[in-house]
Amino acid sequence: EFAAALLSKGKGAAFHIQPSTGTLEAFQQVTIEIAAYNNMWGKYQDNLVCKVGDLQPKLIPMQMTVKGCPIFLQLISPWPFTWTRRNAALRFGTQVSGGSPVLRRVRLNNPTPFDIRLDLQVYNLEPDDEKLVDLLVFFGDPFPPVDMAGNKAASSGSTSESEVVTQACTFSKEFRSSFRRAALNQESTREKIVSVLIRPHEGVSADSPYSVVPRQIVVPGGGSSDVYISFTPLVLPDTEAELSCDGLMLGFMSLDDKLAKMVPHKVQRSHGYEAPPLRVHMEAVLRHPLLVVEMEDRGLVFYVVASDLLPAGPFNGVLTDAVITQSLKLMNCTKVPLYFRLFLSTPSTPFSLSSTDPKKSTKTSHGKKEERGQQPQHVLYPQQNMLVKVSFHTTLELLRYQHLPETQLLPGCQVLQLENGERKLKFDQSLVIEHSNSTTQV
Repeated sequence: EFAAALLSKGKGAAFHIQPSTGTLEAFQQVTIEIAAYNNMWGKYQDNLVCKVGDLQPKLIPMQMTVKGCPIFLQLISPWPFTWTRRNAALRFGTQVSGGSPVLRRVRLNNPTPFDIRLDLQVYNLEPDDEKLVDLLVFFGDPFPPVDMAGNKAASSGSTSESEVVTQACTFSKEFRSSFRRAALNQESTREKIVSVLIRPHEGVSADSPYSVVPRQIVVPGGGSSDVYISFTPLVLPDTEAELSCDGLMLGFMSLDDKLAKMVPHKVQRSHGYEAPPLRVHMEAVLRHPLLVVEMEDRGLVFYVVASDLLPAGPFNGVLTDAVITQSLKLMNCTKVPLYFRLFLSTPSTPFSLSSTDPKKSTKTSHGKKEERGQQPQHVLYPQQNMLVKVSFHTTLELLRYQHLPETQLLPGCQVLQLENGERKLKFDQSLVIEHSNSTTQV
């Protein structure tokens, strides 16, 4: 509260002198403590005025340089949870390859007395990136104000264009001519028309898998503004089991108020590329969706005979359907919820999915359109499992298949001719697990 009271005048910095008055006895020495408080970057200079009686005041120059970005983050969550940090890492956790985008709402807080305009740029941190520096050439303001549609504001002056050059460059004749004209104009107007900057290589500028909206935002002094950072999972190659996605978002600060930029002989503040930017590291991990299937060593193998249609009682007639059921267990050993559908590769065969275990955490996802014959979508959370029951139906119609030609048989059906003249029917079928990213597991 004491520091806030000292900074309440909105100067960005304040000095507190203790003691500020007193009596200096003969041959006495007194130590004066000067404490500096700030909430805004910049170079500050002032004079400490020392008055002794009616003597000429003594001016003691004071200088202070404040570096760093005052903006800090606050993660806005739908749950009763807030997360506030400076120079924080925004984690998106482990996501499924090719899955749905993950959105984070981030609040940017500005504790300074001035409005700060942020231009947000996203970079991918690639492990094989060996570049050290970037050469940037700018025509006009590198960060001009833009309107809601992303177009340059009409009051921001001449057209601004920037180019990043990462190797030795040769300037054309037209470029040299325009550069000379810009230099002449600069001498008359004293405005910076062409800027050349060498800066450390932060990463590869990209809009995927990380992106931010809006790209430019004004954070009011003493207030806050919200931005949305999204992560769109890439499609992971089959040869890679896991992929770490590291990104960096830089927020370059600009001051539109002239008094905020400079107070003659008192304050001078850099902006744009010359000021330390807001840095937000972003982390995510991609993995393939994979359910662990537990069943008997021989798999789901059904052995049935035609006599299964004969009832136990002698006068009950012949059954129309005899069902044999086996079970298997699906387990989610990953770190993310897995959404999936279950169906048979050929639904018209005598196999069927008779039931799934309703006691486990399986539910229908209402946000996705049901496909594959209106099969419901289930979800298994990390370290959970569910029981799936697969049935084989023996029917009277099935017995006629042994006399049909091969062209009329169901897909996956074979008629085996034994040496003793008997015939057997063999059905091959697959249980397909279709994940939410349209990949299948058989």
